[in-house]
Amino acid sequence: ESMATAVLRARRSSLPLLSLSVAANIILSAMFLKASFAGAGPVASSFALAAPARSLRMMHSHITNTQRPGRVLPSLVLPDSAALSRHSSFSSPSSRRLSSVRVNSAEEDKNESESGHKDTRPRREPSEKELRLMDYQRKAPKLSCAVEAKSLVKYGNGYGVISTIAQDGYPGGSVVMYAPDSQGLPVFSFSTMSSHTQDLLQSSKASLTVKTNEFKGAADARVNLVGDIEKVTDESELKQMREVFKAKHPGAFWVEFGDFAIFRMTKLKSIRFVGGFARAANVGADEYISCSEDPVMAFSDKISGHMNDDHQDATKIIMKHAMDIDCETAEIASVDSLGMTVFVTVKQEDDTVSDPFKLRVGFPEEVPDRVAVRNMLKRMTNEAAAAMQGA
Repeated sequence: ESMATAVLRARRSSLPLLSLSVAANIILSAMFLKASFAGAGPVASSFALAAPARSLRMMHSHITNTQRPGRVLPSLVLPDSAALSRHSSFSSPSSRRLSSVRVNSAEEDKNESESGHKDTRPRREPSEKELRLMDYQRKAPKLSCAVEAKSLVKYGNGYGVISTIAQDGYPGGSVVMYAPDSQGLPVFSFSTMSSHTQDLLQSSKASLTVKTNEFKGAADARVNLVGDIEKVTDESELKQMREVFKAKHPGAFWVEFGDFAIFRMTKLKSIRFVGGFARAANVGADEYISCSEDPVMAFSDKISGHMNDDHQDATKIIMKHAMDIDCETAEIASVDSLGMTVFVTVKQEDDTVSDPFKLRVGFPEEVPDRVAVRNMLKRMTNEAAAAMQGA
């Protein structure tokens, strides 16, 4: 049965496809993971209900981070809701009138007091529906930070920001083209006259920052590779690295010019990965190099675009079935072999529409390729539609 047919069948059922209102204060300002990586120990987590945009802020200071490889960085309360907006149309004043009730723990109250950032809004216990949604978000399958970081570098558009140490001792940044080698480390073709080229000849210490192709704000993924970037001089290696670069940038005819030099990251020291709000980690170099990129992320943009353009109703049904949340909009941000990340908006008590916030939806089982993703989305739509009819 096609996805469109499933949507139509659900619409004809005795229940409306999407209710016109949601439970009071269902808007979550954060769904934070309580996870631990091998050897990293427990990770503190916190959550709070959405607050007026001017009152939302990061809460980094009250969580200790041991900076171990693979460690998830501090949980935080949802930042300014404007930062979550993927499109300017979501940023109207009426869409920012969010609940002024919060949910906070006694430990967070203590930390707030110590840091001088006391939140005086009334506290209350989360509802059962909110707890179920939070529990779903904690348990939803996700790629490891190492795999997601490597996939971002592999499938990015081949542009990033290189940071080098200038001759005056200050850092300098330049937008450059790169290509990932077989280990996921960047290869470059630089003009010998460029300032960053001269910097690297003086000091090989540098980093490259790469962001997701659809980057629009702080809720989107980015990764910073830190290490040594050195000029390639061996003739056989030069030929190989030129081919690597041209595979990513077929039109880069200048790589053969005499006044262009090939550089590559020869030593990876650390990786700083940020997957969005409340998802960040310092990834170890060995973990990054040894892992493989996710095969489905190669097609994430195309899958997301097709679903958002033609099947957003299907995404809404899936969200309703998985988390009992009625979405006004549901736009898929990314898809991988374990699930998808969706930006949703919901109608609030005062009939305004919330700013977009991000939710994770897991697949029932891992999918290996693009065809399997399509079949999985059809299956999830059909199962959700059937459940709604039988309710």
